Amino acid sequence: MVQLSDFVPFQGEHCETNTTGNLLNHCGLALSEPMLYGLGEGLAFGVMNFKGMPAPFIGGRPRPEDITKTLAQHLALQVDFRKTSSKKKAWRNVATFVDAGQPVGVRIDAYFLDYFTTKIHFGGHYVAVHGYDADYVYVVDTQQQGTQLKTDRARFEEGRLWRGPMAPSGISWTITCSETEIDWARVLRTAIVNNAQSYLNPPIRNFGIKGIRKAATEIPKWFHTIENAPDALAQIGMLMERAGTGGALFRNFYRDFLAEANVVLQSDLIAAAHKNFAEAAPLWSQVATLLMQLPVAGDTKLTEITASFEQLAALEEAAVMHLAQL
Repeated sequence: MVQLSDFVPFQGEHCETNTTGNLLNHCGLALSEPMLYGLGEGLAFGVMNFKGMPAPFIGGRPRPEDITKTLAQHLALQVDFRKTSSKKKAWRNVATFVDAGQPVGVRIDAYFLDYFTTKIHFGGHYVAVHGYDADYVYVVDTQQQGTQLKTDRARFEEGRLWRGPMAPSGISWTITCSETEIDWARVLRTAIVNNAQSYLNPPIRNFGIKGIRKAATEIPKWFHTIENAPDALAQIGMLMERAGTGGALFRNFYRDFLAEANVVLQSDLIAAAHKNFAEAAPLWSQVATLLMQLPVAGDTKLTEITASFEQLAALEEAAVMHLAQL
């Protein structure tokens, strides 16, 4: 059995920030999960259709791995991302580093992890590997899943190369921390302004503030056009609130990031934006609850859902306009 003897698990709620937090902890940089999310310019909104999925998807973060890549740029971290379609190479990209005393971030289809009780295919899940033997791989997953866990090695290797929506493609990564002192004021300001500007000016109308307003008009249409609409929309609500988002479609994270950042920056603009997100976060949770009620409530909640999305768009637009001026 190979296992890191000095490994202390980071305990997070969102799989990518939890995984990267474990790698950073091990190389000596301990940051809160909201800080990881904020430095990764994680604030986002998107309405998407994935091939092979029966209903649209609403997300509140950037593309897979972008949070890790962005925070690594801000903090001058050396990140070694690897991608392969070879089962042998995929395993070697994990085992070689664990053998050398370094934990590894891994992307995997959650369906193949023993401890996942809900068996659905989701290829955008992440875990930190800190040990293995002939039969099992030892990982850290989110608090919701149980943090320190083991899972069948053969199934683990299969899940890394599963082919389907959001296929994990054998992706893994390691992080080496920089010895350069971090200019926190510069780094925080840059991450906040960049995120605000991208949120205000998305490449297409499905994203950012425009995407929230699009969702307000699309959800009533989905209710009458997609198959098993009430259940599908309830699933969207569950994912927004409970699927490793930290609650409120990641807005609890961003609210707390702004509070933490403002200890350093002492900005009235950040204080104003924090107030907006403190109001928006419980409203996101309320919207998620309304969506989850649709199988019983039918279309009686649609007007309230639409109004809530419009209110959220206004709150978040005001917030990021403050932040863009920082």
